[in-house]
Amino acid sequence: MITEKHIATTIEALKQATDKQQVTQIISGITHDDMAAQLQTWLEQQSPLEWDSTQWSSFRYALICLRGCPELQ
Repeated sequence: MITEKHIATTIEALKQATDKQQVTQIISGITHDDMAAQLQTWLEQQSPLEWDSTQWSSFRYALICLRGCPELQ
C-alpha cells in the first residue's frame, strides 16, 4: 500500500536525521492524518535498546512533533 511505503520512507529518513531541524522537515512533509497516526503508533512501540542515541533522539522528537510541535501548526 502507498501509505505503508511512505511510512517506511519516512522512518528511513528519520533514522538518517542528525538534528531536530531535519526531523521537523521530515515530519512537516506528512500530508495525511492516517499516515501521521500510523507513524505515531510505530514510534510509540519502539524500544531505545534497538536504536543508537541519535536515532532514538530523532524518533522521540518526531513523536513530540506529531503530538503538536508548534513549528507544524
